[in-house]
Amino acid sequence: MRNKYEDSTFRRAFSFTVVRNPWSRLVSGYRDKLSDEETQGGDKRALGIKIVQEMRGIERARTVERLNLYPTFQEYAEYLVKYNGSENPHFSPQFGTLCIPKVRYDFIVPLEYSGPLSSEVLGKVSANASLLGSYDKSSDPRLQKSALFAKEWLSKLKPDIVEQLYRIFKTDFTLLNYSNFTHSDFPLPLYNVKT
Repeated sequence: MRNKYEDSTFRRAFSFTVVRNPWSRLVSGYRDKLSDEETQGGDKRALGIKIVQEMRGIERARTVERLNLYPTFQEYAEYLVKYNGSENPHFSPQFGTLCIPKVRYDFIVPLEYSGPLSSEVLGKVSANASLLGSYDKSSDPRLQKSALFAKEWLSKLKPDIVEQLYRIFKTDFTLLNYSNFTHSDFPLPLYNVKT
């Protein structure tokens, strides 16, 4: 896209992005792309097979497929730690996709507040819609499934795995000011936004 437009076009354009608490995003990515959850998983089946093979020492991918095996959250977490993240954007830090040279964002919207902020952001471009992925206005982000699973699943991991995962996503936590899964307002950012 950068090749199609001059730098001045990017400087004049209104731009925004939606970000998410790294812990919730980590769990959501697992649930949506790798898990055996009937309503979601399976989108990245080849990666899931690779994780199961490596973490369980199974040589043949066909064996994993035949036995219908999926990685556990622990295996997924340990795999990310082993490879210091992933080149797949669903499983890598958000700051990497936000670091587009010479582009500034007019709004960086936390997904947890995207419902209330939709009208403000989209009003800038005269759009009457809701931001993709907006939470239901009546739903508290702290009670969303991925946030609840994050608290439960991350607390069951070995502390050194959690610490290593935190290091992988540390820039997201720092730049985007997100709370840890042990914080009472998890997954909300650590600043107050009126909703």
